[in-house]
Amino acid sequence: MNNISRYLIILFLTVVAPFGLAAQNNALLERLYDTFANNCIALDCTYSIESDAVPVKGQCEIEFQGTSYKMKGGGLEIFCDGASVWIMDADVMEAVIEPVSDESQTYMSNPALLFRDMDQMFSVSGSSAAGAAMRYRLSAQKPCGVRTAVLDIDKNAVLQKAEFLMDNDCVIRIDVKSVTVLPKKENSAFAPGKISSDWVVTDLR
Repeated sequence: MNNISRYLIILFLTVVAPFGLAAQNNALLERLYDTFANNCIALDCTYSIESDAVPVKGQCEIEFQGTSYKMKGGGLEIFCDGASVWIMDADVMEAVIEPVSDESQTYMSNPALLFRDMDQMFSVSGSSAAGAAMRYRLSAQKPCGVRTAVLDIDKNAVLQKAEFLMDNDCVIRIDVKSVTVLPKKENSAFAPGKISSDWVVTDLR
């Protein structure tokens, strides 16, 4: 999985994961999590990534439910059904399939682990008004690739913006264009189905 796509998946899982007792008095954040935790959610977003390298901007669509997700952006489609991850590049007709394994303790390489452990990983360090929205500041309690996060949530508990500072000092900003709540789906909806024999497939499971 290329770094841009990995970052985006991790960041969205960070947004929707539980924040534990530290968030119990943050009503909008609680409502946001409740909506995201109990539904299938589709997001349409733009993003920018600032680092020592050339700045990157783009657009992505992501749909997630629990530890399953699918994403289109950065020239790739990524699927995860909770057991396997498919990274697919239609331009070159290549796919890589990786396992989701508890054996990996590197959160940057396994976003599902970050989602699973988020209640232990982050705490809410503060909140304040940001125009018509509330701004929540999150701090990592353990190494996970993301050092701090800032979320802007409107009065209807809808995520508007997010900014993340990564451990490598990269800054990622996300503007959410739309949020759609969908009925829950079977895990099979987060797999690509049969891959054509014309594709080059590397299966690492």
